[in-house]
Amino acid sequence: MTDYFIALRLPVTEDLADFSRLLWQRGVAHHISEDSGSQVLRVGDREQVAIVQGLYKKLHSGELSLGRAAPLVDVSLASRPAPSPGRPMVLLLLLLSVLGALLPVVDRSFSLVSYLSFYPLDLDSGRLVASWPSGQLWRLLTPMFLHFGVLHIAFNGLWLWELGGMIERRQGAATLLAVVVLVAASSNMAQAMMSVSLFGGMSGVIYGLLGYILAWNQLRRAEALPLVPGVAVVMLVWLLLCLAGFTRLLGLGEIANTAHVSGLLMGLLLGAAAAFLRRRPA
Repeated sequence: MTDYFIALRLPVTEDLADFSRLLWQRGVAHHISEDSGSQVLRVGDREQVAIVQGLYKKLHSGELSLGRAAPLVDVSLASRPAPSPGRPMVLLLLLLSVLGALLPVVDRSFSLVSYLSFYPLDLDSGRLVASWPSGQLWRLLTPMFLHFGVLHIAFNGLWLWELGGMIERRQGAATLLAVVVLVAASSNMAQAMMSVSLFGGMSGVIYGLLGYILAWNQLRRAEALPLVPGVAVVMLVWLLLCLAGFTRLLGLGEIANTAHVSGLLMGLLLGAAAAFLRRRPA
């Protein structure tokens, strides 16, 4: 069970709407409720008690301005980027994924697809060349943009929008990009080590995003990303079904299970690292 710490106890007549807005912008998750005739502001991290009290003191001493229309000033205690108003990085990844999904349709010879696959394709023999992409480092990442079929791109696009958007809006585009690049490279290499095959898709990255969020939420509960618990259950159950070969019974073909599992594990590792390395306010 999460522990909560009382940061402020104030009269019920005091309007805390703007102060609450400031706290959310600073990344301070909190809850305001009425208790015994007073307003009680609680936080989930003991270290944030001092932050809340310091900001409240500065507000009432005139050191801090809280204009409704003006931007908030005095950002010395900001502990993380303010939530992004949109999803530019997610939109870019979606656009590249859609283009990657169209590529096998318009490129019947697979000559262009061969430039994006992990293993290059020998167009004369029609076979993959089992050589690691030495000097062609883009191949560590580009398989995530290749998609084969409408269901493939629809599934990955939906979860990229939800999970990737969750990270980008709360932690910024740079964080999302770093997670995507590291998960894609590691999951693609893991899949390539298991078999010389033409694989593609964002699925390994999607499970990496899930792992990142699960680890972050477990270790930074006061700043948890808004993941609905049922989503994680559904995705993990689907992962187990894929591992059990259920997709073959449905006629969906082979699934890059190694990429899924390795992506999830890398995401868990990155989420834990981010939670521990996140700069804690003084």
